[in-house]
Amino acid sequence: MLELLQDLGAHCEWADAVLFHTWGKGPARDQEELRGRVQHILGVQQAFLAVLRGETSTLPGDDPPPTYAELTDWAVRVHGDMNAQVASLGEGDLVRQVQIPWIPDCTITVQDALLQSRLHSQHHRGQCMTRLKEFGGEPKNVDWIIWVWKQKPAPRWG
Repeated sequence: MLELLQDLGAHCEWADAVLFHTWGKGPARDQEELRGRVQHILGVQQAFLAVLRGETSTLPGDDPPPTYAELTDWAVRVHGDMNAQVASLGEGDLVRQVQIPWIPDCTITVQDALLQSRLHSQHHRGQCMTRLKEFGGEPKNVDWIIWVWKQKPAPRWG
């Protein structure tokens, strides 16, 4: 299971990098709604990372969204940190229980927390691609099968 979770993380980072690359060259680069949605995606990823580390964790607030460049830097950092965290885990760590502080009385396994963080990102990434199209951009297909078909490419942030 650990290998699958590592692959899900690698796919998530690749897909986020494709989103940023597509978004950055389109007409919606400074669009506040998209920046806010991406802020939410990254904030939730950061919150789950904190949970896994045993740190205090909160969801992002309603602060004005960072710039595209700031969001890009944050995405690179949070993916690097999450990848390092997952790499430090063993199969036995996946059954450890963690408390999700923003959902009352929610205790789940590390495995489920990792799955949730990846699936949550996928959900909102799809929304972002739809909005990019509505703003005149050209969204990309970042489905799992595309990543596998392309031989699991590394993310391209630049």
